[in-house]
Amino acid sequence: MAQAAASTCEICTGGPGEHYCQQCDQLFCGNCKLSHLRAKSCKNHTFVSGRDINQEEKLLCTDHKESFLFYCQDCDTPVCRICSVEKHSRHLMTDLTKSTKKLRSELAKVIELKETTSRQNVNTIERYTKAYREEVKAVIKTITEEGNYWKKLIDKKVEGFVKLVQDEEQKTLHNMSALIKVHRKDFENCQQWQKNIKEMESIADVLLLKNLKKLKVDVDNIELQQVPERSSVSYRNKKPLGTEIDSLFGELQFK
Repeated sequence: MAQAAASTCEICTGGPGEHYCQQCDQLFCGNCKLSHLRAKSCKNHTFVSGRDINQEEKLLCTDHKESFLFYCQDCDTPVCRICSVEKHSRHLMTDLTKSTKKLRSELAKVIELKETTSRQNVNTIERYTKAYREEVKAVIKTITEEGNYWKKLIDKKVEGFVKLVQDEEQKTLHNMSALIKVHRKDFENCQQWQKNIKEMESIADVLLLKNLKKLKVDVDNIELQQVPERSSVSYRNKKPLGTEIDSLFGELQFK
C-alpha cells in the first residue's frame, strides 16, 4: 500500500507516483497508469492525479464531487450516482449502506464464532489441566503407598518414580499453560475486534467499508488451533515374587 503522497511509482519504482488507483490502493506514474488501464480486469479503475494525493480521506467521488451511493461488486469499489451510469452501467451494483451493513454483520458473526470457539478451547484446556493434576496426585499416592510397603529397600526407587511423574507434570502443565495463553489471546483479539466494530458505527460508510475490509483480513488470518488430546498419566501395580527393586514396581505411562 502507498505510504505517502507524491512518492515514487509503486510499479516501476522509478517514475513519480502522481496517479492513485482507488481500486488497487497504489501509486502509478503516467506510463504505468496507461499500462494498468489496458489490462482487461483494470480498464474501469478510477484514478486520482496530482502531487498532493490524500489516500486516507475519500468521502466524495473525485470525478464528480458527489457522495458515494452505490457499491460496484464487479469493480469492488464505491461509486457515485453519475459513475454508476457512466462507468459501471452494466455492473452488479448494490446500495453502499446496505453492502457495508451486510459486511459488518457477516464480519461480526465470524468474530463471534471465533470468540466462542476460543473461549471453549480455553475452558477445555482448564478442565484437562484439573483432571490431569488429579491423576498426577492419584499416581503419586499409589507410588508412595507401594514404596512404603517395601519400606527402606525401595525408598530410593519411589523417589525416582515420583520425580519422573513430577517432572513430566511440570512439562505438561507448562505446555498447557502455553496453550491457554494462545487461545486466550485469540479470545481477547475477538473481543477487541467486537469493540472496534462498535466504535466504527459513527464513521462514514465509505470509510467504514474500508476499515471493515482491513479488519476482515486480520480476522481471516487467524486460524484457531485445535485443542490437542488431553495429557494423562497412569500407573499399573505389580507385585512380583523376586527381590530386585526394579522388578517390584509397575510402569509409568505418559500420553
